[in-house]
Parts: sequence; C-alpha cells; structure tokens
Amino acid sequence: MNAMNDSHIWAETYDRKLIDVFQVESDVAQKIPASLEAKLTGREKRDIAAAGTSSPEAYDAFLHALALRNKQSVESGEEAIGFARRAVELDPNFAEAWAVLRLKSTSFSITAMLS
Repeated sequence: MNAMNDSHIWAETYDRKLIDVFQVESDVAQKIPASLEAKLTGREKRDIAAAGTSSPEAYDAFLHALALRNKQSVESGEEAIGFARRAVELDPNFAEAWAVLRLKSTSFSITAMLS
C-alpha cells in the first residue's frame, strides 16, 4: 500500500499446496522488492533463497518458540524451550532454531537464578 494515496503497490494471490510454503515465501520475498523497483544485493538474494530448514514440522515448532520467546512467565519460557528443542531435533542443522533455543535457555536460567 502506498501510504500517500492508499493505492496498491503490490498484490498477488497464491494458491499452492502447503508443502510449497518455503517456495511461496521465497517467491513473495523476491517479488515485493522487484515491484517496488528496489535493487537487492547478491547477499540479499542468497538470503531470500536460503531456507533455514526444509522441514515444515521443524519450522512450525520454531514459529511456536518465536511466539513464546518474549513472554515473561516460567510456563511460557519452558514451552518456548520445548518448541525450540523440538525444532532442532527435527532438523539439527536449523541454525535459527538453535539460536532461539540458546537465547531462551540462557534468559530462562538467569530468570530462575534471580527468583
């Protein structure tokens, strides 16, 4: 949306199988800058093309961990760690899931020590 005149800059409909979710994400991430006439660097193009995981189950667990990571309760901290662990169990090479697991585990440990 163009905030100046409330017109559409880019809109597209995607009707694909859920199995293709990573490809749809990559397609959208490439089409938006093109429609805005933005120039992507080689690194940005590689980052868009690179999926953190090819496992939909690992990605789902990762998203659950992300949704819970900033909540302050002990229960949500334990849940976030559980989801992040599940993501790395499903895909041990999923770096972003490892990062969330490490960050949440560290903050959870510090919170437990201060309580």
